Amino acid sequence: MIKKFVKFVKESWAELRRVTWPTRESLWGGTLGVILLSTFFVIYMWVLDQIISRIIQLILR
Repeated sequence: MIKKFVKFVKESWAELRRVTWPTRESLWGGTLGVILLSTFFVIYMWVLDQIISRIIQLILR
């Protein structure tokens, strides 16, 4: 049981060394992209909600 765990840890550590980690610049660029895209969709959905709400209010009057 202990041997399997030690083998697992060694193999995991070796695999982590082979990973190509992103640079700080690419990480910030990706983060900024996600934030901007999320903000765009929030505003888009809010505008659609406002339009649909006003249409429903006009229909129900």
